[in-house]
Amino acid sequence: MSGSATAPILETRDLTKKFGNFTANSGINLKLYRSSIHAVCGENGAGKSTMMKMLYGIYTPTGGEILIDGTSTKMTPQKAIQSGIGMVFQDFRLIPAFTAFENILMALPKDEARGRRKDIRKKIIEISQRYNIPVDPDQYVWEMDLGQRQRVEIVKVLMMSKTRLLIFDEPTSVLTYNEVKAFIEMLRKLRSDGYSIVLITHKLHEVISCADVISVLRHGVITDTVTKEQGFDKNTLIAKMMGEDVADRVMNYAEAKRSFDPEKAKDVLVLKDYCISDDHNRCVIKDINLTIKEGEILGVAGISGRGQKEFVETLFGLRAPQSGTLELEGADYTHKGIHSRIDAGVALISEDPKRDNVVPGMSIYEHMVLAGAPIKTKGLGIDWSIIKTELDKSTLVHTLGVPNINRELETLSGGNIQRTMLARAILKTPKLLLASYPSRGLDIGTVEIVHQTLLELKKKGGAIILISEDLDELFNMSDRLCVIADNKVYGEFIPEQTTSLKIGELMLGGHKDE
Repeated sequence: MSGSATAPILETRDLTKKFGNFTANSGINLKLYRSSIHAVCGENGAGKSTMMKMLYGIYTPTGGEILIDGTSTKMTPQKAIQSGIGMVFQDFRLIPAFTAFENILMALPKDEARGRRKDIRKKIIEISQRYNIPVDPDQYVWEMDLGQRQRVEIVKVLMMSKTRLLIFDEPTSVLTYNEVKAFIEMLRKLRSDGYSIVLITHKLHEVISCADVISVLRHGVITDTVTKEQGFDKNTLIAKMMGEDVADRVMNYAEAKRSFDPEKAKDVLVLKDYCISDDHNRCVIKDINLTIKEGEILGVAGISGRGQKEFVETLFGLRAPQSGTLELEGADYTHKGIHSRIDAGVALISEDPKRDNVVPGMSIYEHMVLAGAPIKTKGLGIDWSIIKTELDKSTLVHTLGVPNINRELETLSGGNIQRTMLARAILKTPKLLLASYPSRGLDIGTVEIVHQTLLELKKKGGAIILISEDLDELFNMSDRLCVIADNKVYGEFIPEQTTSLKIGELMLGGHKDE
């Protein structure tokens, strides 16, 4: 066991939480030590957040107990702070109209907030520099991106003099690739300074790179706890989270990923000197020359907001290009609209399905026939009974975990909407799938199922453009890679012949080898 102390700072014994008849957590036993990073992994709905909210005193346990320094304690947020426990929430607790300094000052205990403002400001800067989490005390929160807001939250917790245990709830979900690297280095520095870290996440590659202990939570129960000395195995951890049957099916299918043969494959999409503009008619990506073949996954890397949205919307026909040509299977579609491209076999997964695809009041099955499931007619109307039956029998719908098709789509969580829109896009086996961040925000189990679904489409000859900021996803899934940066598309790169460092540098606009 890593960590310099033999007694845990915090321990749980048979911790249980019920909401009515639903058991969110059952019999949780954890020991959190000084100078240690303890990761808690699990799928969405596994009970991770419920467990952490009990540790921080937001939820009162139904059963079991929490011990601080060996003493059974009734936790409240105030008691947690007094005991040196700080939590960095996934939904940041900041006031946008206030500066970073004002937000931090409000969060401090009264005795510490009474200090001289000059000294408080100095301490903010010292903490920022020590852990490489730059915070401008005078910057307003509304001016900050998500990464900057997270840094304010972290500094806010570290400013409390008693803090010794930090809980991070899905901290890297809002960060870019390079910000993730800096975040992990910060965790290591905190550990070396004696802090205890609890890291809630579904990104196993990040966990394996820094954790001392990993606990797997499934259906509210800890199914396994492994130390770094025992060795971490990604496939075993996935199996513990998802179940042996599902994990075996997902992992075995990955062997077929490299079946793409560029010499035999036909061209599906060809772009020649293609230029894309934004809503103000400013060129955001110029002179694109790309060819995507059947059965190929082309990964597109880039920092969010560099033209990816305009790129896929132009390919789908939602906006017109500034110049250049677009061919689908040899036919010129440059000036053809969205309906023509759908008829030609193009499908889109939006970067924000909840924003772009939800029609209020419409059910899941009604959404499915919008550019998805084939419409069955009955007289002059639609035969909904046949459509419902076919959707209920669909292997794809069940594999992706689409909820009851009679539910209204707007009532679902973001993850469920995302899975539903992926199912809709693939139901007609598109010739070209434009997939924007298809796994963003999803848990590891769902991400693996999404990847499997894309690989199955690839196996059937579908061409896929995969846009993502997750370099591990791009390297694992793609046959070729390119990078959007500085209004250009750089590449192409073969994943096995390049490095994530080189791609990351390109994303940031560093040294470019075209």
